[in-house]
Amino acid sequence: MLRSSTSTSSLALALALVACSSAKPGRGPARAVRPALPWTPAVIAHCGSGTPPAEGGGCAPAVDAALALLARGGDPIDAVVAGAVVLEDDPRYNAGTGSAVRLDGHTVEMDAAVMDSSGRFGAVAGIEEVKNPVRVARAVADTPNRLLAGDGATAFARALGHPVFDPRRPETLAEARTLRAHLVTGGPGISEAWRRFDWRRAWNYELAPPDSAPPTAPAPPRPGGDTIGVLARSADGRFAAALSTGGWTVVLRGRVGDVPIPGAGLFAGPSGAVAGTGLGEKMIDLHLARTVYGWLEAGMPAAEAVRRGVELSGGEAALIAITATEAVAAADPPMAWCTRAGAPGGQRQ
Repeated sequence: MLRSSTSTSSLALALALVACSSAKPGRGPARAVRPALPWTPAVIAHCGSGTPPAEGGGCAPAVDAALALLARGGDPIDAVVAGAVVLEDDPRYNAGTGSAVRLDGHTVEMDAAVMDSSGRFGAVAGIEEVKNPVRVARAVADTPNRLLAGDGATAFARALGHPVFDPRRPETLAEARTLRAHLVTGGPGISEAWRRFDWRRAWNYELAPPDSAPPTAPAPPRPGGDTIGVLARSADGRFAAALSTGGWTVVLRGRVGDVPIPGAGLFAGPSGAVAGTGLGEKMIDLHLARTVYGWLEAGMPAAEAVRRGVELSGGEAALIAITATEAVAAADPPMAWCTRAGAPGGQRQ
């Protein structure tokens, strides 16, 4: 049975309390207890911060695709990739086919990453003209490298046989035109930081910057969305995480967010896995996924850990997490997400 949730209330909790809540005097924090194997496989996925729950129709197929691979005895890192591909192929979400167009109104730069509880990690940053960046990130995990960026990442995808793919769509092109106009006028979608920033001086796109707003009011941006994510738990006690994103329009060329940085957007270890979505710079500053994972490792219930992570971010991030016994999300405002468990003990379905 699929289960979903929408939001968490703000929690005014001090970081000192978080650090000490599971500690005993004179001893280190209690570690999470791993139940006996086999476990019940499970998958949780989200459609991105800012995606209304009503737009979460792609979440269930993503979870089902990942669970189907686990049921066949597949590696959890391949299961999360299978789920993420479903969301990348759905144009409603800001990853792969639905990726945001940058400020020049032309380019699309995508990031993706995978990680499992053994420490295996692979990522791409600023990759262009591929349909499924998460598949390229998965391939990077099998190389001696950890992260490929820009032209090198795209060339690597071509070497593996990924064809040229144009992810731009009428909706994302219109959104970019709208935000270019709002950049000039300081309209909706332009943060206070960008309004204060001398973006004309820093402009690093090949195409010229906008010098005025269009004479007629542009159409409003499409319903928003951010990084998509999938987490999996296998019957043999392993975890994996995958993230993919088209980033955001209002960024400098070459901007890289939290997704391909281990511990910022995602983290997996023996105690579980965490994936985030939201303001990438904030998540990098906080090393948010690794911070939340640390709480899981110390024995904090996953539901409490993700709530505290959202609070720590000041509401700038949403989170999902999976452990041996939980699969939970926290988001404020609401976010589309869902989870489902497979057959007990990983029995084939």
